[in-house]
Amino acid sequence: MTSQELEELLAAARSLLAEDFELGMMNDVPAGYSGRPLAPDVPADYADFLRVANGGIFGRVVVFDAKVSVDSQFYADPMEGTPVQLNRDDWYCLGKINEDPVFLHRTTAEVWGFPDTGVTWWQSDVFEKFNDDFDDFLLDKAFGSGYRDISGDDPDDSWLTILRRLHRIA
Repeated sequence: MTSQELEELLAAARSLLAEDFELGMMNDVPAGYSGRPLAPDVPADYADFLRVANGGIFGRVVVFDAKVSVDSQFYADPMEGTPVQLNRDDWYCLGKINEDPVFLHRTTAEVWGFPDTGVTWWQSDVFEKFNDDFDDFLLDKAFGSGYRDISGDDPDDSWLTILRRLHRIA
């Protein structure tokens, strides 16, 4: 379930983006999804998030919207010769960090991905758990200090500006 804390952060970020055109050019926190019913194989935590925000661009962290997520499940398909073998029965691709896909484990609800190791994600043998659940993933990697681990302290990163304005980082 999407926590009240995350819902409040999404609303606050959405408000900041509406007030500042420049920040909104590279980031997005859209309104919740209200289209056709989601497919039954969409994980519950992700589906719940989509009702609050239909995806989002949080700087270098992208959460796919409902339509894009359906078309992005190929990331979980097994690929011959790759060190890490995935499959759609166990993994649901819900977004990206930089260009590396992020997955929700269907049974445990943990969020996993390929940390930046200098190689293309599908060639990497490093696949690790990022967070215990989707809510914690967003609170850490999109709205917390974990974002700095992704972005460094890039002065041109507009999402860092948003995090400062939301008093999530110093």
